[in-house]
Amino acid sequence: MTAKRLSSPAPDVSVIVPFYNRRNEVAACLESILRQRVEGFTFEVIAIDNGSTDGTREALEDFPVRVVDCARRGPAAARNEGIKAARGGIVAMTDSDCVVSRNWLVQLVEPFRDERVLLSGGRIRAFDVETGPALFSEVYGVINQRKLFLARDEFPPYFATANAAFRREALAAVGGFDEELWMCEDADLCWRVLERGGSIAYNPAAVVRHRHRSTIPGLYHQSVGYGAGTTALFVKHRKKMKSRARLDLGALFLLAIAPVRIPFRALVARDSFGKRWAVYETLWLTGFLAGRWKAAWKHKVFYL
Repeated sequence: MTAKRLSSPAPDVSVIVPFYNRRNEVAACLESILRQRVEGFTFEVIAIDNGSTDGTREALEDFPVRVVDCARRGPAAARNEGIKAARGGIVAMTDSDCVVSRNWLVQLVEPFRDERVLLSGGRIRAFDVETGPALFSEVYGVINQRKLFLARDEFPPYFATANAAFRREALAAVGGFDEELWMCEDADLCWRVLERGGSIAYNPAAVVRHRHRSTIPGLYHQSVGYGAGTTALFVKHRKKMKSRARLDLGALFLLAIAPVRIPFRALVARDSFGKRWAVYETLWLTGFLAGRWKAAWKHKVFYL
């Protein structure tokens, strides 16, 4: 099924895909979306160019999608531009480095049969696990939608926008994404949407395959961003949290014993990935806490 063009009747669902310098990845993403098996509703695809300079936009000229420019940098700004352009009553989202399953959209919008549901999310799996960092991200659950839905630590439930859908009226009511947030903006949006009194639904049959970070620098950079993002969420949504301050003793303990854990795992683990597990986990926790501490200092809060 192909996406509806602007001159066609308004579609039932709008799928928005922001991109920045993703020439190869975004093409695969859009192809997977356009191959969707759907019955009973129509959809459009909106790709948002966030200032690409690698020829990504030119590569999309033959795709039956609407390409929208967004001069304001950042994922939140790009998605907001997509929301403004969307004409469907339901707005589905995925990322340009993802590939969706053939029945992804049908499964993602299925929960909206219940009028109380304001947002839904599906399962996120690894696109591949050919490198140690990518395999670690998958096993560790860096983007585990079920964990996010069930809520972790002090955080209320939410979904990552790599695989999520919202009622457009709910997005309009809360003003879309907070463009000051460059990480964890999806959690912030979900919480503000749910403040309207609706419910959140998880459908693991809606599957997206995400390209996890494949290098150690990429994994570390992601962990720093997540750490800073969680602190920003704490500052903005402190009343929703189960505590007014935080000290992650578990992470600190693992870092403290890292000089022992790393060589011990290298000796006793049966496979090469197992031998390196403690290295990846130490790297992740170091970056996460570094990002959290830096942001805590900036915002003058005790969230470490």
